[in-house]
Order: sequence, then structure tokens, then C-alpha cells
Amino acid sequence: MLKNKIPAGGVLVNVLIAVLVSLVVNFSYFIFMIMHSTTQVRPHVGPEGDGLFVVMEVVYYAVSAFILLTVFTYNMSDSGTYVFWKRLLIAVVISVALYFVAPYMTRYGDVKMLFLGRRVLNPMILLKCSFTLVVVTLYGKIYELIRQGHKISVENEKLKTENLRSKYDVLMSQMNPHFFFNSLNSLAMLVRENKNETALVYIDRLSDTFRYIIRSGHSSMVTLRDEIDFLDAYSYLLELRYAGKLSIETDIPAEYMGMKLPSLTLQPLVENAVKHNAITRVHPLVVKIYVENDCLWVSNMLQPKIDDMEKGTGIGLKNIASRYRLLTDKDIEVINDGKTFTVRLPLAAA
Repeated sequence: MLKNKIPAGGVLVNVLIAVLVSLVVNFSYFIFMIMHSTTQVRPHVGPEGDGLFVVMEVVYYAVSAFILLTVFTYNMSDSGTYVFWKRLLIAVVISVALYFVAPYMTRYGDVKMLFLGRRVLNPMILLKCSFTLVVVTLYGKIYELIRQGHKISVENEKLKTENLRSKYDVLMSQMNPHFFFNSLNSLAMLVRENKNETALVYIDRLSDTFRYIIRSGHSSMVTLRDEIDFLDAYSYLLELRYAGKLSIETDIPAEYMGMKLPSLTLQPLVENAVKHNAITRVHPLVVKIYVENDCLWVSNMLQPKIDDMEKGTGIGLKNIASRYRLLTDKDIEVINDGKTFTVRLPLAAA
């Protein structure tokens, strides 16, 4: 609650840090006064003059630190990019300008700005200004890391939401009346033809399909073996429905079966291929799934329907791409050369 009310880089936080930096910077001056309390460094200046000058210095370095903190923490917008080195360059220029207007006290008790004095180079003021710049720069770097962490956190939450929505959409797409109608229609056909053994296998495969979809909601990454086993069950339902006009060919070496990918990745790709391509006895649809260069490739020849009433929205691919970025920090690749539609899926080590 307090963190949300007083965020890093806020005005209140910057004021508190600026005051703290100023006190630390002038602490050396307090020590200097104590060490020279018995000497006559400034014979014409009494305790009251010293005290007033200390207050002036505290205020000056507090204001200077606040200005520099503002340079590092001011945001034009939350979505804007934060370029640290540019802000550091601006802070250095401002520090140089502030150095020349820094107050100092002559040995006769006169308070002047540095550029009005006889000597432009004042080691003590240079040390204080440098210390202020270094401390503020360190805080600016910390603020940059905090801001980047917050941005990554927001993006991750967004991708997680898209991931959950994707799984929900896949689940609902499989449980819609159209899917049930086709599945039950195929099952009824098997019963009418007295293909009881085939019907029993069909029911088992249908059960496996739903079981995997429901179970995948509890796991983000699965092995390629699990995904292929699920695809086998799902493919059986499709291949039986299309009666030899659809085939899904997999060529995956055994050593890759233990590698991982986001769950429910292959099913939407196969479903899209079936949905947006003509499938006939003259032009059967073949979906090939194979491994190359540690990536899984899903490819099919483009066979556009003459009257395609279901134009693709690309939501399925976008959801897969979002889940890949979230879970593997990698991107998928979609290749459409007009003849073949191919999707490259990077595989993660187990």
C-alpha cells in the first residue's frame, strides 16, 4: 500500500533523498568546523555567520540534488524509453553549471558565488558537487532497474493473461456444439456400421483428448512426447472423420521427445490447417511435423477453399506466439510462401 502511494522516483522520495544527500555532503564541513574551532581560520566571522552559511549550503546542495534526481527520474510517459546515458550527460552538464553558482564563504565572512570569486577552482566545492553527482547517478541507475523490473512485470502479467485466455479459448473451441456434432456424428456412423471395436477406440481417443485439454490447464510447459501423444488422439478423430483424405505425419527422433514446449501448441496449428484448406480425395491434406535445428516444424501445402466462409483472424497464432515469449523467451516463426504454410516452434531443453 505504501509502495503504491510513494513510488520510487516520486517528488516526495526525491525530496527526502536530496535532503539526505545534502546532509551527508555537508557533514564533512561540520567536521571541518570542529577541527578548526580553536583556530582563527575566519577571524572576522562569528558562530552566527558560520551557522547561517551552513544552512545556506544545506539548502543549496539539497536543491542541487533534487534537480539532478529529477533529471534521472522524470518520465514523459510510462511507455517511453528510458535512456540512462542521455540523462547522465544532462546531469553532468547541470552539475557543471551548479558548481559555478555554488556559494562559498571568504576568509573575511563574505558569501559569494564561485564564479564571482578570485579562484574558479575550489577543491572542497568540487568534491561536494562530485559526491552529489555520484550518489544521484547511483540512485538513477537503481531507479532505471526498478522501472525496467516494473515494466517486465506488467508485460509478464499481460502475457500470463493472454496465456490463460488462449487455453480457455482452446478448451471452449473443442467443447463447442460443432465439435460435439462432428464427434457424435462420426461415432453414430461407426455404431450404424456395427464397427463396435472402432467405436470403442474412438470413444477412448475422444476421452484422451478432453482429458489432456483439461489437464493442460495446470501445466504451462510439457514434453514433446506428451504433446505428440495428445496429437495422436486428436488426429485419430480427424482422420476418421475425413476418411483417408487427411493424414498427419510426424518424424521426430527419440532424443527430442524429452524437450519441452508450451502445452496445447500443436492442436491449434493442425486445427487451422484443417479449417482453412480444401480436403478432398483428389487433393488430400497432409500435415507434416518434424524436427530440424532444434526446432519443431509444422507444415502443410496450401489448398485454399473455393468458398472459404471462415476467414482466419490470426488469434490462434498470436496466442501461441505470446505464450512462447512468456514461457521460453523465444519467438515462433510463420512462413507463408504462397505454396506452403509453415510454423517454426523453438524447443526448450528439459
